[in-house]
Amino acid sequence: MDTLQRLAPFELSPETTEKLQAMLKNDRSYMIELVPKVVFCRGELTEMLISCEIGEYVQFKGVAHSYLAHNGTIERIPESKEDIFASTSLSLIEKRKLMRLMTMVSDNTLYTHILDKYSDTQFTQLLQDKFKLSGMLLDAVLYLIVRVNRGDTISSREGCERLHKYVKSIGRYGRMAYLCGMYGGGSEISQSFCRLCAVSGGTYILNEKVAAIESTAENEFSVVLDHGTVRAKQIVMSPDYTSTAVPKDQIVSRAICILDNTCLGDDTTALASYVDDSGVVSLLY
Repeated sequence: MDTLQRLAPFELSPETTEKLQAMLKNDRSYMIELVPKVVFCRGELTEMLISCEIGEYVQFKGVAHSYLAHNGTIERIPESKEDIFASTSLSLIEKRKLMRLMTMVSDNTLYTHILDKYSDTQFTQLLQDKFKLSGMLLDAVLYLIVRVNRGDTISSREGCERLHKYVKSIGRYGRMAYLCGMYGGGSEISQSFCRLCAVSGGTYILNEKVAAIESTAENEFSVVLDHGTVRAKQIVMSPDYTSTAVPKDQIVSRAICILDNTCLGDDTTALASYVDDSGVVSLLY
C-alpha cells in the first residue's frame, strides 16, 4: 500500500487525488498532528513548562477563537469581556447574562460565595436558575468552556472550578484561554523533557522491555526490565503499562481532515465544538 492509500484509504475523485499527490511531493513543508492537544494559558502544565524552562525547546501559539455548531449554524463564542461587548451575535440581554457569569467567576468573594451556597446543586441547574442561561449560551458554557460531555452531569463546585480555570487563563498571552503546540502536542512536550533530562545529567536505558511495574513497602516503585530492576519514588508512564489506568471499554474516535480552503474565515487556529445526541465533538482547526 503506497502513501496515498494509507493517507486516504477510500475512493477519491481525480481532482482530490491530484491535490494529495502534489502535497505528498512537498512532505517536508508541513506536519500532520495525529493527536492534537491544547493547554490552558494559566494551567498546571504551562506553569511547569515555564518553571522548567522548557520554552527553549518547544513553541506554542494561541488558539485564537472558539466556535460552537448550534442548530445548523456555527457561532463564534466571545471569550473575554471585550469580545462580549463587541459581539454582534448576542443580544443585549444575553451579553448581560454572560457578563454576570464572568464577573462572578473573576471576583474571588462572589466565587467563594457561589461555591458554598450551591455546592450540592448540579452545574446545569445553577446556570439555568441563577444566571438564566438557555439555548446557545447554555450549550457554549457547558460544552465549549467547561467541557462537559453530552448527557453527563457535574456538580456546581466542579463546574465553577473549571469555569474559573478557563476565565483565569484569558488575558495572559492575549484574549485566548488555550495554547497549542506549533510543531506537535504531547510528543513534542515529551521530547522537550527528554532534552532537559539529558542536559541535567539524566540516565537513559535503551532497548529494554518493561516486564512488570511493582510497588514496594517503602512507597517506591520497581520497574522490572529484561536485564535488571530500576527503583524510583515516582514514575511517568503510558497507561499501556497498567491495566487499571484506562477503562477497557473507553473508545476515542479521531479524524484528521486536510482542507483545500478555509472554513472559519481568517482564523489560523481555532477550537470548534459540535453537539448532538451522541456526544460532543471537538475540532482543533
